Amino acid sequence: MHHWVRNHSQGHIQITRISELNEELIAHLTEKSLSQGFRFMARLSQEYYSGANRFDKTGEALFVISLNGRVIGIGGLNRDPYLDDPNVGRLRHLYVASSGRRQGIGRLLVSQITREASQSYQLLTLRTDPPTANKFYQTLGFKTQPNWEHTTHHLQLSEVDYYPSKAIQAGLTFTGDACGLGG
Repeated sequence: MHHWVRNHSQGHIQITRISELNEELIAHLTEKSLSQGFRFMARLSQEYYSGANRFDKTGEALFVISLNGRVIGIGGLNRDPYLDDPNVGRLRHLYVASSGRRQGIGRLLVSQITREASQSYQLLTLRTDPPTANKFYQTLGFKTQPNWEHTTHHLQLSEVDYYPSKAIQAGLTFTGDACGLGG
């Protein structure tokens, strides 16, 4: 377990890389996310406990962020399962409690995940639907173009732009309209 600690205007912040997901630590996040219409937190737990996604392969990690000892956010890093390219990571299941939003908490968590991703990948992808999340990720430097199936945003992690081999092999173009948020 690795810890990163910072003082924040709201108190003591700690980012922890976890090797075991404790459902009790995130139950309040799952409940709140479901009440907001987001199913991905419940999917995170389901996939974790079924063994489908334990964030334990090379280049993968799962982080929680706590404020004054209470977990207020979570986010993970996997190899992108849709692009099937060893140089492409995917930011997964990022959620910050409403009480921690617009205070830099999400930014800290994404920064930590991005630092971790840069050690194993050249490109970091994600998929999000809410317009507020779209703006949040763009503020952090994520781009919406070019776009690929199952991906709404990406961030180049290396000095030379990297494009997934699957996209290049499919002959996809790297221009066009903003991607749709469906499917």
